[in-house]
Formats: sequence, structure tokens, C-alpha cells
Amino acid sequence: MESDKENIIQALVVMDLFNNNFSPICHNKPIGLLPIAGVPLIEYVLDSLNTGGVAEVYLFCCYDGPKIKEYIKKRKQEKATWSLMLDVQIITSDTCQTMGDVMREVDAAAILRGYFILLGVNTITNVNFASLLEQHKLLCKKDKGAAMTLVYKEVSWKHPLIKNDTSILLAANSTTKKILLHKKYKSNSNDATFTLPLDCVLQHSEVKLHHNLIDGNIALCSPSVPPLFSDNFDFQTRHDFIHGILINEDILASSLYYTLIKGNQYAAAVTNWKTYQTICWDILHNWVHPLSIETGMLQRNTFLLSENSVARKFDCKLSRSSVMENNVIIGTNTVIGDSTIIEQSVIGNNCVIGSNCTIKGCHIMNNVIIKDNCTIKNCFIDNNSIVEENCNLEGVLAASDSRVTSQSTLKGAVLDEADKATNDKTLLKSASDGTDWENESSGDDDEFIGFEKVWSDSESCYSSDSSVDSSMPGSPIPDDTNIFLQEVIDSLARGYEEKLKCDYLILEINSSRYAYNIQLHEVNFFVIRAMLSMPMLINSKSVLSTVKDILKYFRPVLANYIKTKPSIMDCLKAIEESCLKNEWLNGKSGQVIHLFYEMDVVDEDSLLEWQNDMQEDESPLCKEASLVKFFEWLQQASEESEESD
Repeated sequence: MESDKENIIQALVVMDLFNNNFSPICHNKPIGLLPIAGVPLIEYVLDSLNTGGVAEVYLFCCYDGPKIKEYIKKRKQEKATWSLMLDVQIITSDTCQTMGDVMREVDAAAILRGYFILLGVNTITNVNFASLLEQHKLLCKKDKGAAMTLVYKEVSWKHPLIKNDTSILLAANSTTKKILLHKKYKSNSNDATFTLPLDCVLQHSEVKLHHNLIDGNIALCSPSVPPLFSDNFDFQTRHDFIHGILINEDILASSLYYTLIKGNQYAAAVTNWKTYQTICWDILHNWVHPLSIETGMLQRNTFLLSENSVARKFDCKLSRSSVMENNVIIGTNTVIGDSTIIEQSVIGNNCVIGSNCTIKGCHIMNNVIIKDNCTIKNCFIDNNSIVEENCNLEGVLAASDSRVTSQSTLKGAVLDEADKATNDKTLLKSASDGTDWENESSGDDDEFIGFEKVWSDSESCYSSDSSVDSSMPGSPIPDDTNIFLQEVIDSLARGYEEKLKCDYLILEINSSRYAYNIQLHEVNFFVIRAMLSMPMLINSKSVLSTVKDILKYFRPVLANYIKTKPSIMDCLKAIEESCLKNEWLNGKSGQVIHLFYEMDVVDEDSLLEWQNDMQEDESPLCKEASLVKFFEWLQQASEESEESD
């Protein structure tokens, strides 16, 4: 009996993404309940685990655990298909802030009996988990130190899931598939070269490089994985774990491998709004079969399918003069008015769409009312929202219960709880709030945030010609410093908003530093750049007051990095660059420097040396009025101090 229990395949699903990529839509709902193609993400995960041979699943929730519990209980009562064979248990924790924290709690609880599957709630896949885990077990017999096998899908270099997400550059032993190098990079980087450690070439007869891999957020794990997280508290993310194993392989006696899924198998992760849209497209086109727009439903074949990939519920009501063009899903009890055109969009249940409307590239959730003569393009509108007549929306993300007043024209706006009354909060393309979907735009300068302008007819993840395109010359390679800067901004912004301990943030920054091989003086520089580039500064009505609050909150972080003369000079150079590049600091350099000086981050001698350096380099900042006044004040204060002595 014990032997049978040990042979049961277990899976751990991390139910949180630990970022704000789906803000504000997921402010009041768990990411697992976010629908894609009309079905909550958690349904795809549980259905794929059930059909993939898994018997026990642990859902680990750090936020909104009660909502997940309530949802799972309800689905079990409804006898969802996965509930008949799958043992689903929910673990909640209010203290976990990262995936590393989750793994340490899992290790302490000892709920996993042996080999297991680790994946995220954002994973969409149709792989056979049992077969993949068996491959990993066979690998472990050859290499006792094999800790994890990462699962990837090789695709065309031009695939939108590569273009719109942080990609992986992977080097591995061609024979054993043991990972030698694993780096993140932006696919739109302009770098044409990368550095491969000499050891990789000297110690391995043949090294294989991959730059076109989709990460489905799936890992096949050995029993050693949870203890490795417990023994290494700097492992906060999966990337930290991978990098830590690779650089300390001998010390940790552990190694990593990878496997590529083939044929009609699909694996991808919903990481931002653009990948959300692409994966929705793949589901609609049945690339993820048997997962579909009817996943999780008790009764199948409730959609009426017509040409051009239009799927609508039998009980929806469409005006005879309405037009459904290409790739449309319409939910139950939804009403579409006269002369309305809907293209490449998902419309939820119980919606009312008025007459003479144009809806293109949109995701409209349940119980939404859109009145007459509205044009809505590339938007996400959450439950129970109302768009009054004659509105023009483009690139808008509207949280639940939003209301857009009549005659409104919004482009690139994010409507959350604080904005429902006025709808006047607009985020520009250059305004970073730490989310991927706002920073990965590769189009013209006027491109708005949110989804792709064109929901293109891209190939599937397993297109037959993907292997040809994947070897295209001149593939972009990462700019590690830019990625590091963005990760520091993300960490600090999340820490500031969620009031995390600065000790945790220092660990995150250090782990990113080692991941991208950033020198200490660069870390000093980028930490200051990140503090002066945080998203809340961009639309702040009182920038200097916000800067002061940020510096006060991150005082322990400043003390950790800015404590020697060289580090103070790094700090001053970062302030100089920030004041020159960040529009919200225009004309405020003197006041910003004064804040750092008042907090004893920088000293008078260093300031004078920095002033001389700027004058020698003819920096434009030298002539800025506020900075000139600051140095005049500093000199006067110094003279008064000498006189008093």
C-alpha cells in the first residue's frame, strides 16, 4: 500500500505570480480566476494535470486563498471533470512573498513524498506529465545530482510568444542535455554578440545553443529541490534557483537539465497582457487540444461554431445586421445590437452590446454593458462595467465595476478603483509601472499600452517550419544591465507598494546581480537609478515629496549599498543621469541632491568633487538653476559653519 502511495504523481501549483503584471484587473480577484478565452486559468491547469496522469495536486495560495478555496469547493460540488480523479488540496500562507518562500514552507510541511511536478497557475499546456516525470527519474539514475528538468517548447524566432516576453538563452551539453548556461534576455535587444564561458567549450565536446524557447513555467523536480531552497535563502525565484545551481554546482552537488516537448504538445505561460492575448488565440484555434473554450464545462458542444473561427453560445442573441468577423467568442445570454461589428474579440456572458458599435481585439468579461455608437479597440473590460454611448476607447484596461461616461475618448488608460469616478488616469508608453506588457512595445512612438494592435494570424507553437526559422542569423542577445535595472525597479516598486522588509529586497537585488554578473559599482549606480525611476513618480502631483518618501522608506537599502567614497560617487553619477533622462525630475536636480544630502547619503567633499567632474565633462546639469542654487547654499552653509567654529 505504501508503495502505491509513493508511485502517485504529485504536482505543486504556485497560485501567485508575485508581480503586478495584471494590475488592476487582479487587484480584487486571484490570478487563477482570471478568464482566458472565457475559462479561468485554474481550470486549464487542473484539467491538464488530470489528463496528464497526475493524481495529487497542491494549490499553494499566498493571496486570496479563501476565494480559491470557495471556487474549488463549488467546482467539486458541480463534479467538474478533473474532480472525479484528481485529489486537490489547498495550502494558504500569509507570509510568503516569493516563490522561494513557498518552497521553504512546502519543505517544512513535508507534503511532497518524492519526485514531483512544479508549475504555475499561469501555465497552459497539454503535455503528458507522467511521461515527462518518468524521463526525469531515468535521468536521475544516471546523475544522482540531477535536481530539476526544465520543460521548454522550441518555436519560430518570429513567434509572438518570443517577441512579447522575456526569452531564454540556453547553452547545454548536446548529448546529455545538461544545462551549462541559462540567461534571460529581451528579444528586441540590439546586441549581436554574447559571451559563452570558456569552460563550456573546453569541458564539453559539443554544446548546443537555444535562443527560441518558450518557457511554460513547468519543472520536473527531484526530492532535493525543496531542501535546496531551504538551505539557500537567496533563492527567491525560480531564476535564482537555476542561476545558483549553475554557479555552485560542485558545492551544492546538484545539476539541471532541460527537455523539449515535441509534435502537437503545447506549453506556454500567461505572463503579461500580450502573451495573454496570444495564448487566447491559440486556445481558440485548438492548438492546445484537448483544452478548449469548453474546458471546465460540465456539458460540451454548447457553442455554435461557424466559419472564420466564430464560436457563440446557442442562447446568445445577435441582430441580423450585426457582423462577426474572424476569431470571435460570444458567451451565454449576450445580446448584440444592430449594425455592430465584432472582430478578433472575446465577449463574456450576460453582456449587452448596443447598436453601431465596433469592437476589435478586445476581451470583454461578464455582465458588461456597452451602449450605442462606441468604438473599442484592443481593450480589456472587466465584469460589471458600463461604457456609455459615443465612447472611443483604445488600449484601455478597465477594472470591474468601472463606468466610462458618455462621449469619452481614452487611449492607453488604466481604470482602477480610484479612477472609476473620473476615468482620467492615463499611462503613457514610457511610463513604467513595473509590468512587462507596458515595457515590451516595439512599434511606433505612438503605440499605446496593452495588447498588440494587430492580432495576427501567427503560426502555432509547434508549427512545422519553426525549426527553420529558429536558426535565423543575427538573433538579438541580451543587454544584461538594462534587464537588471528593470528587475531592480520591479523589486523596489513592489516592495514600496506592499511595504515589504528592505532585507528581502536587498536579497532580491543581490540575486539579480549574480544572475546578470553585475559589478558592485554598477549595482550602486542602478539602485539609485531605480529609486528615481519608480512608477509612482511618473504621475505624482508632488514629485519631490514622493522622492522624499521613497528615500525614507528605502533608507536601509541605501545604507547597504552607499557607504564608501566610491559608492557615494556612483550614487551622484546615478542622480545626474536620472535628472537628465527622467522628465519628472526636470529642473529639480538641486532639490533631489538636497534630499540625499539631508539624509546623510552623500557628503560635502563628494559633492564638490562631483561638481568639478561635471564641469570638466561640461554636463548640461551644471547650468541648471536649482543645482546652482544648491551649491551656493552649500558653500554658504560651509562658510557659516567655519565662522561659528
